[in-house]
Amino acid sequence: MPYKHAESRRHKFPKPKYKVTNWSEYNESLRKRGDITIWFTETAISEWRPAKTGARGRPQEYSNHAIETATLIRQVFHLPLRQTEGFMNSLTRIMNAAICIPDFSSISRRSVELPRHVLSKAMKPGSLVIVDSTGLKVYGRDEWHQEKHAVLARRTWRKLHLAVDENHQILACELTTPEVGDPTAVPGMLDQIVTPFETFMGDGAFDGEPVSNVVLAKQPDAKIVVPPPKTAVCSGVDDTQRDQHIRDIKEHGRIAWQKKTDYGLRAYVELAIQRYKRIFGNTMKARELPRQKSEAWVSASALNTMTNLGMPVSVKL
Repeated sequence: MPYKHAESRRHKFPKPKYKVTNWSEYNESLRKRGDITIWFTETAISEWRPAKTGARGRPQEYSNHAIETATLIRQVFHLPLRQTEGFMNSLTRIMNAAICIPDFSSISRRSVELPRHVLSKAMKPGSLVIVDSTGLKVYGRDEWHQEKHAVLARRTWRKLHLAVDENHQILACELTTPEVGDPTAVPGMLDQIVTPFETFMGDGAFDGEPVSNVVLAKQPDAKIVVPPPKTAVCSGVDDTQRDQHIRDIKEHGRIAWQKKTDYGLRAYVELAIQRYKRIFGNTMKARELPRQKSEAWVSASALNTMTNLGMPVSVKL
C-alpha cells in the first residue's frame, strides 16, 4: 500500500521480512564484481590499439575500448584519474600485458568522445520501460559542515534520468541540468531503446499529452501507465488511455487501479536509483557537463554488467 494512504496507521504495520532464495548464486556474483578480469578483459587488451583506417594524419594511440576500460575501472573502484593510471600500470605489470596505459589527462579528454553503445545490447529484452529521475551532487557543503559552521550548502546538482525494465536492466540514461523536467528527457531516453516494449510506466510527473505522444510514436501499441492527478478530467475528444485511467480511479479507487495496472512495478526504477547511489555514490567526480554525461553512462553500463552477474531473488515471509 502506498505510504500516503497509510501514513496515519503506518506504526501499526509489522515490518515485512524477506528471504533470499538464491543466496549462494548471489553471493558468488557479489564476489565477481571485484574480479578485475570482469572489467579488464582479454578482449580489451587485444583491441587496445585502434584499427588502421588508412586516413591521413597521426593515428590515435589508444582505442575507444581502452579508454572505456579505464573509465569503467575508475568508476567501479572509486579511483581519481591519477590513481586510475597507476592502478592500471600495476595490473599490466602483473598480467605481463604488452600494452601502454593512457595517462590521466588522455583518459579525461577522450572520455567525452566515447561512442555510447546501446545499454541493453546483448541482454534479455524486457516488456516494461519504467522511468524516473534523481539528483547527483557536483560540489557543495556536506551536512556536517553546514551544521558545524552554520553555512549554506551552495550546492550544484545534476539530474540523472534512468529507464529500466523488469529484469533490473538500465535501458537508457540521460544526465541533464536541474532545470530540465522529467517529460523533456523522455524523447532522448526512448531514442536509446532499440528493443520493442509493451508498457511505459512512470510517476505523476510524466502525466500529459506530450509524453503520451512521444511514447506512442516510438511504440504505437504501448500501454501507458502514469497516474493522473486528483483534479484530472477526461479529455472529451477521444477515448485515450489517460481517460480510462481517470474513470477506473473514479469508480474503483486509486489502490485498485494500482493493483490492476501493476503500478507497484515502478519500485524497480527506485531500486535502480538506490543501487546506483550505493555503488557509485551520489556525488559526481567530473566538473563539466560533457564529462559528467560520460561518467553517468559508464556507471550505468557498469551497473548492467553487475546485474548480469546475478541478482537476488527475494520472497516475502
